[in-house]
Amino acid sequence: MDTRWKNFNENMAVRTLAFALCVLLFAAALMGSIATVLRIDKAGRSFTLEEIFSTTNYLDSSDMQEEFNQDAQLLRQLIGEYKSEANIQSGNLLMDRDSELDTAIATLYSDGVYYYGDKKLTANPVNVSYDVFAEDGRFKPVMIIEGTPYLIKDYVNEEEYPDYDNMGREEARSFAREYVNYYLDTGNDQLREAFIAANQSQVEEIKTILIKDQLRSFSNLKDRLNEQKGMLYFVSDGVNSYTNMKKTALTGKDGATPDVKAFEKNPAYMIYADGKLKKVPSATAKASYLGDWDSNLENRFFTLYNDNLEVYLAFDESFIKEKQIAYRDTSDILGLAPMVAGCAIGTLILFLYLAVTTGRRDDQGQRKLYGLDGIWTELQVGGIFAAMGLGLWVAMIALGVWGYWTASARQISSLELGLFFMAWSILAAIGLWFTLSCIRLLKARQFWKNTLIYKLWNAIVWKLCRKVWQGAVSIYEGSSLMKKVVLIALAVCLLSATVFLAPVVLLAILALAPKWVQKFEGIKQGVEEVKNGNLSYKIPVEGQGELDRLAGSINQISAASSTAVQNELKNQRMKADLISNVSHDLKTPLTSMVTYIDLLKSEGLDSSDAPEYLRILDEKTERLRHLTEDLFEAAKASSGAMPVQLEKVELLSLINQGLGELDQRIRASGLEFIIHAEQEKYYVLADGQLLWRVVENLLGNVLKYALENSRVYIDVKEVGANSQKAASLITLEIKNISREPLNISADELMERFKRGDESRTTEGSGLGLAIAKDLVKLQNGWFEVFIDGDLFKAQVLLSKYQETGAKTE
Repeated sequence: MDTRWKNFNENMAVRTLAFALCVLLFAAALMGSIATVLRIDKAGRSFTLEEIFSTTNYLDSSDMQEEFNQDAQLLRQLIGEYKSEANIQSGNLLMDRDSELDTAIATLYSDGVYYYGDKKLTANPVNVSYDVFAEDGRFKPVMIIEGTPYLIKDYVNEEEYPDYDNMGREEARSFAREYVNYYLDTGNDQLREAFIAANQSQVEEIKTILIKDQLRSFSNLKDRLNEQKGMLYFVSDGVNSYTNMKKTALTGKDGATPDVKAFEKNPAYMIYADGKLKKVPSATAKASYLGDWDSNLENRFFTLYNDNLEVYLAFDESFIKEKQIAYRDTSDILGLAPMVAGCAIGTLILFLYLAVTTGRRDDQGQRKLYGLDGIWTELQVGGIFAAMGLGLWVAMIALGVWGYWTASARQISSLELGLFFMAWSILAAIGLWFTLSCIRLLKARQFWKNTLIYKLWNAIVWKLCRKVWQGAVSIYEGSSLMKKVVLIALAVCLLSATVFLAPVVLLAILALAPKWVQKFEGIKQGVEEVKNGNLSYKIPVEGQGELDRLAGSINQISAASSTAVQNELKNQRMKADLISNVSHDLKTPLTSMVTYIDLLKSEGLDSSDAPEYLRILDEKTERLRHLTEDLFEAAKASSGAMPVQLEKVELLSLINQGLGELDQRIRASGLEFIIHAEQEKYYVLADGQLLWRVVENLLGNVLKYALENSRVYIDVKEVGANSQKAASLITLEIKNISREPLNISADELMERFKRGDESRTTEGSGLGLAIAKDLVKLQNGWFEVFIDGDLFKAQVLLSKYQETGAKTE
């Protein structure tokens, strides 16, 4: 199942189809989203989810409240700001310091000119200078405007600057110069009055222009209110009144007030009178999420501070009906929502599939990359953002073409749909490809290494810095002691040449020189100890300096010499034991053979004991042959000259085969073999013939030295590897109780010609374990022997055979 799924994911046709579907679904989702936005906008609906999917009644919507808010703001501007044509013509709207006139005067002063349309007004300059005058022993800076001096004050607070008491003449003059040149403007009353006086005609002309603009805005505002169909209004400040209602709908003196009852018959209305607001429907009752819209609207009218202010605003049945039709007609919009959501979900699923399956490892464990992945990472990231930006730009063009930014809308042609869909598909394909390429680089850990910055840094900067550093290190570490001393001496000379650093250098010498001398004496003593044969002596090493490294090297020489002496002694002992053991094992059968040959010579072949003599001769000859073969096999295994062919080998079958072939000897010994295995088969990477020889040697060793009528345990199991990159291991353990006391160590037992019985009365040669260890080593395995009292355990570890294609992500 896993193999079929892997083949399915790695199928190029499947991945290409998933890529194409992801691009097409994304383009479809984008086009559907734009179509939804357009239809919502043309239907006059709000864009919130609650408004689209929950509210079907226009009176209950935020759009209704927004209509109230906009028209009420227009009425407030009409009666509260403009008031009347007479008020505008009198220039009352230009009296404030932050009015349009004040801004125009500031522009005329700072720029020297003022433009309106094609006409240009040029300012007459004002003569401004500065000076200092003394008063009561203090020097005060002054500005001189058209010959009249004025004390420079903080014109925001109309106070003298507090620093005047501490100013000298030149300081006061500098203060006056800086103020006049950099800070003086028409915010200063004296300068403003002087500038207006010097430019009276220009200011009057600007006033005329601004009043004309205000009158035109006032007229446009009234036209806008009067042109709204289905909207009724009446507004009055006690002096001026404006309305689009017929005279028959007004009551009161001279028809100055609407008929309230007739006004309240409308489905939506608002009345502000006597400082209180009444509105139906209210924002808090119909649309609670709008917050305090009604109270804010009431406060905006109240801040005009006119007790005679009256504002009437209503929307009749025709207005509400027209809005309701457009507001309720959203079935086609809701019909697009499932399609857009389905395309978006499909795009996400396919993108996740492509992101997970791209850049998978091949059979060699390497991440699969494509040729285009070699493009610099910066260009790929830039390609992603470029595709996103161009896609947004095309979407804005589509909205403009289809009338989103304008009041008019037109039918969308099939050609336009096809072109826009093709453009989004191409941009989506480019963006998706670069995105998947970046994902592959991240998986392969090549994202940063594929950047141009990294390549330039690695090729130029890092290479140059590394060469400089290696050069500096080689000069220091590779130079002689004399050069180092010269460098240190030069540094000391340069530092001590200054008055401030000379004491520091002196203290450093007093602190470091005794320490260096002490280290030198320690090294000298250590060399004497080693020369006299004390190889276990260690020179103290406290740091990483030149003398410390020298001491460490001498310690290593001592340790190596001690190890070599111990190895030599051990080799000499082993050679003596080898000669003794070989002589004994060869001499014993040869002695028996000579004895029985002499008996045959003396008694003749016709003797009744001749067959027994021949049997013993055959037995001793066979033992001598086996011993000779074991010697040759041990030599070949230890030298590594034996051919090895690693392949798939089933270990449990090999063990069962060995037990079957030795069945008669096992029955005769009375041993009970118990096999523990968690699995039915264990496949190892080994040479079948060599592994059989190992198993045969281990089983033969058990039959020779195990206690009769005891149990022998054979455990086979799989163990985890020490490294995540290495394969798992299969371990074979054989445990038995020794017939003779094991009074030697495991290392000694592994030596050639060593046996568990020091009397050497058994038939073994003492080469079995040594040969098994060398054979396992040839198969890249491990062989160990453990002794615990009379318990003998042999352990073999081999690599688990890995099936082709079994590697996972």
